Amino acid sequence: MAKSKKVSKTKRSVKPVRKMEKKVRKEQKKPTSKSSGGAKKSKVRVIFMSVGSYPRIGDTENEQRFRRAWAKRERNEITEDEFRQIEREFTKLAIEEQEKAGMDIITDGAIGWYDQISHFARNVQGVKINGLLRFFDTNTYFRQPIIDEQTPDDPEVKPVLQDEFAYAKSIAKKIVKPFLTGPITLARLTKGDFKKAVGIYTKLIENEVRVLSENGAQIIQIDEPALTKDDIGGKEFDALPYLERIYNAKKPETKLMYYFYFRDFSKDYKAFQKIPADILGFDMTYSRIEDIIGKDGTRRELFLGIVDGRNTYIEKQKDVLPRLNKVLKNYSLENIYVGPSSGLEYLPRKFAFLKLKNLTSMLKHLRK
Repeated sequence: MAKSKKVSKTKRSVKPVRKMEKKVRKEQKKPTSKSSGGAKKSKVRVIFMSVGSYPRIGDTENEQRFRRAWAKRERNEITEDEFRQIEREFTKLAIEEQEKAGMDIITDGAIGWYDQISHFARNVQGVKINGLLRFFDTNTYFRQPIIDEQTPDDPEVKPVLQDEFAYAKSIAKKIVKPFLTGPITLARLTKGDFKKAVGIYTKLIENEVRVLSENGAQIIQIDEPALTKDDIGGKEFDALPYLERIYNAKKPETKLMYYFYFRDFSKDYKAFQKIPADILGFDMTYSRIEDIIGKDGTRRELFLGIVDGRNTYIEKQKDVLPRLNKVLKNYSLENIYVGPSSGLEYLPRKFAFLKLKNLTSMLKHLRK
């Protein structure tokens, strides 16, 4: 997603989630019981998963081409088709680097997004896009949507990620997971009536999940960093009926994941178990949430954002494995997913790749 001012080719078959999981299971028949701070012996399958954006620029002149193309498009110096061609080149690079790092499930890197809010809101009839606001506690910004009396209560919505997903899926060797922003977060970062906004954005995301699922998405990630335990079964507002609609929009074989980041979700964890989802994901850089998970267990498969996606520090096994141990202590489900705590756009490109490569290297012994 952007800082302040800052289809399909020949189809390839993508391994279904279950086939990938079968391969991982074979690799994990004899998991390591102990290593220096290592994870306990477990039959749980550890799957490496990216969660969001990937850097669009790098240090070389060629890696700066996308930034220059973006500026030229803003000045109407290149056509939209010319810009899209360069966008696809950098999407391909993001996919290749994630695959090279050893990730099992990847994203398209959100290369063409301006931000995580307006990228979706601008596809809703009657929603206006206003000026820039800071995105949580990051150094990035989003264009704030406006919903007012002129916005229809039941507006028309257009697919957002269909073409981006189709292209990524056509060139990737690994499973591509589309990710989008959830209706509660979209509504909370929109200017206007909150409940009206939730209803409108639920229609948008419900349609998005349906279209992506019908077009072969095996896992769909929905980001809800603004969701809290007070939204789950609350008297003034209850998010569950809206989230239920979204879950019911997918095909049964598609897994739906909600991801929560940029704050401590320890106090929300128990309430979030009620969310209709196949996977729940938590940023582990803001709290010791593994203590809660290890104690209470989970009803859903978990994704753990266990390496910091906003810090160039390269983690060591002692930083990661003891925390994973605590989760596995009371984890009885089939799969656990691990990856960075956030999208990697906050890092220099070389560090984004090193973060992912280091993660897969640290935990590869769990597959032997």
